[in-house]
Amino acid sequence: MAEISLFEPEVLRGVVEKFTAPENLTLLSSLPTTPYPYPSAVWDVIRGGRQVAKPNVPNSEAHVVAPLGRAQQSAAFIYLREKKVFSPTTLHWVRSPGEIARANAEAAVLREVNDLNIRFDNFLEYICWRALTGTLTLDYPDVQASIDYGIANSHKPSAGTAWASATVAQIMDDIRAWKRLIARDGRVPATDAYANEKTIGRILNAFATIGSGALGPEFLSDRMKEEFYKSGTMPGFMGLNWHTVEAVYDTDNDVQTLFVPDDTIHVVNLTAGRPMEIMEGPTADDEAPQGHTGKFSKTWKEKDPSARQYLLEWNVLPVITRVEQFVYVADVSP
Repeated sequence: MAEISLFEPEVLRGVVEKFTAPENLTLLSSLPTTPYPYPSAVWDVIRGGRQVAKPNVPNSEAHVVAPLGRAQQSAAFIYLREKKVFSPTTLHWVRSPGEIARANAEAAVLREVNDLNIRFDNFLEYICWRALTGTLTLDYPDVQASIDYGIANSHKPSAGTAWASATVAQIMDDIRAWKRLIARDGRVPATDAYANEKTIGRILNAFATIGSGALGPEFLSDRMKEEFYKSGTMPGFMGLNWHTVEAVYDTDNDVQTLFVPDDTIHVVNLTAGRPMEIMEGPTADDEAPQGHTGKFSKTWKEKDPSARQYLLEWNVLPVITRVEQFVYVADVSP
């Protein structure tokens, strides 16, 4: 039998830890990760004040100022635990002697390991986008739960006019109002907007529709037009970095579903004050090292029936600590 290194626990865990999220998983590849050693996640929700200081006089007691607005939220981690039985082809290479068999076995095992890892990454990307809508709802046979992240209804606006027929000026008014929500409530500038190509295309379509008082395509910079035709984005429009999110996931019925649906937009500041992060909780597997957080993997051989299996486990949860830095528009063309 080819004794491959991937069957060694330390090697296998090291391989899994070195996997990086694909670039098309926008949030997973950009959000910071925080290890958390307790079985339930607890995080602060920070809301700053806008009051101004009051003048005082010398040699008098200082005015008492209330602490920064801060609340705590808690939720159970979302527990992922899935396994695979290696295919007959994989087992053939594992059982065959020689260096060629060893190389083929390691490649076959790594494919299976990576496939489970991608499933986990896709799920985390999905729940991160759902968290940015303000509510994460899980409705599965084994788990039913809902987390309210506390994003105010004022930060879930609608378009003033459906973008399918809106003028450029109307679209610009909408974006300006959404940016103002973050600037006034979050006290930071809105920096980025996330939408799919169809939604961003509605902006360009508005420029292309010439009517009374309309702004034509010449209002856009050459860079904006070039980038839109090349990648579906319009960098710098209304002072925002526009990101096209076209990644999809497959449902259990093999239906391709966009992480960011048509006609939805997320206007955000994801950098100031670490407003959103991914918390990784402790593993529940008793074979894991003491205090281990993050993904845990292992492989073992069943004797009856004879088969080798691979398991991956993850305790994880996206959290939002500065809810006023996010605006979610559920439908710009109702």
